[in-house]
Amino acid sequence: MNIEAYTDPEQWATQQWGTAELGDVRRTERAVEMGAAIASNPSASLPEQMQSWGDLKAAYRLLSEADVTHERLSQGHWQQTQQRAAARDTSVVLFVQDTSELDYSRQRQTQDLGHIGNAQGRGLMLHSCLAVIPTPGNATLIGLAGQRVWRRTERKSNGETRRQRAERARESEVWAEMVEQIGSAPSSEQLWVSVGDRGSDVFSYLRRCKAVSWQCLFRACQDRKIVTTEGSAGHLMQHARAMTAMTQTTLCLRGRDGQPKQQIDLQVAWCAVQIVPPKHGAERHEAPQSGWCIRVWQAQTTGSKALEWVLFTTVAIDTAADALMQVDWYATRWIIEEYHKCLKTGCAIESRQLTTADALERLLGFLAIVAVRLLQLRTLARTDPALPAETVVPSSMIRILQARLHLPSSALSLAEFWHSLARLGGFIGRKSDGNPGWQTLWRGWFRLQDFCWGASLAVETQ
Repeated sequence: MNIEAYTDPEQWATQQWGTAELGDVRRTERAVEMGAAIASNPSASLPEQMQSWGDLKAAYRLLSEADVTHERLSQGHWQQTQQRAAARDTSVVLFVQDTSELDYSRQRQTQDLGHIGNAQGRGLMLHSCLAVIPTPGNATLIGLAGQRVWRRTERKSNGETRRQRAERARESEVWAEMVEQIGSAPSSEQLWVSVGDRGSDVFSYLRRCKAVSWQCLFRACQDRKIVTTEGSAGHLMQHARAMTAMTQTTLCLRGRDGQPKQQIDLQVAWCAVQIVPPKHGAERHEAPQSGWCIRVWQAQTTGSKALEWVLFTTVAIDTAADALMQVDWYATRWIIEEYHKCLKTGCAIESRQLTTADALERLLGFLAIVAVRLLQLRTLARTDPALPAETVVPSSMIRILQARLHLPSSALSLAEFWHSLARLGGFIGRKSDGNPGWQTLWRGWFRLQDFCWGASLAVETQ
């Protein structure tokens, strides 16, 4: 990711939507213009983003065209992400998946939404997959590798038998479908690993990942039947919790609900197991799936509940380093949570007041990619912090930032530039605050763009 993605929204938008097949070249041109306008002010409403009545009407027309779909708008970015992942020199690419709800319960004018939550809310279901390089200390986001959006129209029936429930099409199949949509890993020398939370504990997902030469790593939630290497039968959770610690590690937990970050010491144990297929359903006749169980737990804790992960992986564990590496891989799952948060907060996807669910899905084809751009800003802020800022940031922007914050005129490093930029966005910078997040960085970036625009306008009118 380079700085041109932020200094030149038109060029960036052309890369994302310039090849979109929308049934008419004029629609593609309009999509590029619309994408650039949205990227320049992600959290604003469409009237604010479009700035003129003519552009706003054209945007609404585009969002009502049957040939313009979320998938067609997103396809170019997905393909670019998949190509970049395949071209990486690194041996491992993580594809982090998760499902989220987009809540439009208060948007009473919006038609054709599905039910969410306890079936009383109205909205859309969203499943996203991010391609990530697991670099130590800071995952590098390549991009959005795939995304699915759907509406829940059928409610579960209380009269269903166990067999009927097992054989009915399930939302949980989306985990395997996403892997199959992206396609086989490029070569045996590169590991493509699908990483998921407890929602991905699905037997068919495990089997289908292997069928396309993928590996998978997920947090177990079901106490599945297993067979150990000694040939004895058991249950996954009981077996995992009976293991004694084999190594230990320290993990930095992100603060939640206003709590600061904290370092915690964790015990780690692992063993090879086979997962037995479920007794009922379409998978009941499939072969057992081999892998490794990893238990990660906090031995001592005061106050809050102790952390425990029971993970299952198909990537071989031969040493303690292998196990700890995969614990780090699972810890990168936070990035998908940040992505959905970015989509809802930084891009205000749930505040959009469109009249149909179709229009919201089409708008998601823009905002989902803009959210990647915002999240990558934070990654850029943490890459090569000692590098002189002028090597990647226009010198005019640096001078304006220094003048606005009354900074010395000496050269800024990249870390100093981003830290100062975050101050414009409201970052205080106390020792306990850690690094600035994407939200404060983006607010600062947007303010700096306004200052630069004002300065250039003043020069032109002299």
